[in-house]
Amino acid sequence: MAFSEYNGLHAPRRVKLADGRVLAYADYGPTTGAPVVYCHGFPSSSCEASLLVPVLADAGVRLIAPDRPGYGESSPRPGRGLTDFADDAVALLDHLEIPKAAVIGVSGGGPYALALLAHKPARFGPAALVAALGPPPVLTACRADFFPVVRWAFMLASSAPALAPLIARPMVRALRLRGRLRLGMRLTAPADREVLADPAVLDILVAAQRAGLAQGGYAAVQDLLLYVRPWNFPLAAIVAPCTLWHGAADRIVPAGVAVALAGMLPDARLRLIANEGHYSLPIRYRDAILRALMASP
Repeated sequence: MAFSEYNGLHAPRRVKLADGRVLAYADYGPTTGAPVVYCHGFPSSSCEASLLVPVLADAGVRLIAPDRPGYGESSPRPGRGLTDFADDAVALLDHLEIPKAAVIGVSGGGPYALALLAHKPARFGPAALVAALGPPPVLTACRADFFPVVRWAFMLASSAPALAPLIARPMVRALRLRGRLRLGMRLTAPADREVLADPAVLDILVAAQRAGLAQGGYAAVQDLLLYVRPWNFPLAAIVAPCTLWHGAADRIVPAGVAVALAGMLPDARLRLIANEGHYSLPIRYRDAILRALMASP
């Protein structure tokens, strides 16, 4: 089924949490499918998960994609940590009467997927980590391989966190003043440029970013700071099987991050795909990713 059938058809649902906040989420695929929680990228929103809709029915997957606090239509949560999102995700599963769900973490959603596994192992697992970010020591070790703008953002957030909000202002302005953010296409891998040449794919990614920053850049700043600070859970405590999918030609999150992260997880399998990039891998391999996740113990 074509992406164009789903382009723009994003109608988030909402659940009220115990502390009064609202958690917005999208619910894609057959309701009888195996539940999978989708952790969106940075800065993005639940709309991003609609890229997987064309393969959900065949894979037998129900994809549940929450907006992290402050993104999309979810209420902000000042002072939040990575594992706080696990509490929100559990509340969402309870609302949907789902006892346990597998997890997909894409790019900046990777740390949150790992937080679900570490903090709530009885409710989440197994996991697919797709072009995912790793913990601060890995980001530091691979710093030279990141795009300069990403490298500078991480360095600024780490060394001068008080200045991190300065990053959000131009980011939000660029998305609001330009009707179509090109996602740095000239800087991405050739495979990424091929995938992003499809207007329907690009439209979904742009819409996801715009929705993610609709409340401003505060949530993005929170994420940036959380990525570079010591994570509040140990990777060694994660017992769920994790498959790390990464494009060898990824210029957004370098492949060295996945290699290092795989070595830090107790039960990890690394799938390094030649010639694929940051955007091409999740789209071209979306069916393989879901089927492998469903086959994982």
